Parts: sequence; C-alpha cells; structure tokens
Amino acid sequence: MQSWTKWFVRTTGFAMSSILSVALAEPAFAGSEDPEPAPACVTMHESWRYTDAANDCASTVGVRVVYRDGATGLCYSLPPGVTRTVGEGYLGQHGHPDHLAACEVS
Repeated sequence: MQSWTKWFVRTTGFAMSSILSVALAEPAFAGSEDPEPAPACVTMHESWRYTDAANDCASTVGVRVVYRDGATGLCYSLPPGVTRTVGEGYLGQHGHPDHLAACEVS
C-alpha cells in the first residue's frame, strides 16, 4: 500500500508542476510583429525592481514595455504629465526592458 501512495504523490506532484509552469508562463511577443515605438515625448526609467514611464506629450498615450527577450508587458494609459510604473525591473522574469511601444488601451 505504501508504494502505491508514494507513486501517487510523485505522479500528482509532477502533474501539478507541469500544469503550473504552463499556467504561469507569460506569452512572448512574436518576433515577426514589431510593435510601433512609443512617441519620443514618452521616456522610460529602469530600476532593479520597476520600469516607469513618463508622458511629456500633449495628449494621453498607451504604452507597454518590450523586454530584451521579446516579451511584452501590459498596455497602460498615460495622461499628459503623468509618471507611472508600467512593468518589471531588470531583476524580473524577462530581464532588462528594451524600449516602450505604443498600444491601444482597452
């Protein structure tokens, strides 16, 4: 009976770790599609913990972080004069951000 229990626990652990790794994985951005860069009046600041964006444009813009590994972050709305956190810093899952891309906020 104990060998069946050990087998069940090992099999269940393996199945759960496989499911979690797929469920927690973030989709990488397809390399063939290159997102349009954010306007030059939007600047990015990177720290070890966060990536911030500042909008010095006259209108609201949508931006997302594009990381060096090709992954993209969520799309954030930035009103004029606003600075906000838009992604992970360089110690995050995707490493250093590469640039900010324009996006449509839904």
